[in-house]
Amino acid sequence: MTIVPKVAAIDPTAEELVSSALSRFLAGDTVSTRAAIDAIRRIGPACDDSDDHLVELIVMAAIGKTMGVVFDHRTH
Repeated sequence: MTIVPKVAAIDPTAEELVSSALSRFLAGDTVSTRAAIDAIRRIGPACDDSDDHLVELIVMAAIGKTMGVVFDHRTH
């Protein structure tokens, strides 16, 4: 019998959370920043990145995957 030492849980990075949130979209789809941020906060509740930083990551990832972005995360 092999004993496995307890491994500390590693929180996913903001980039990994964004990638996960965008994984259900295809090239040419339009991504809502509000929906993406909500998904990121649900998947990674320990993520303490600001919404503005997450939007930056969402835009970079979405553009890289030829997706459109709707900036609807602010309610002013």
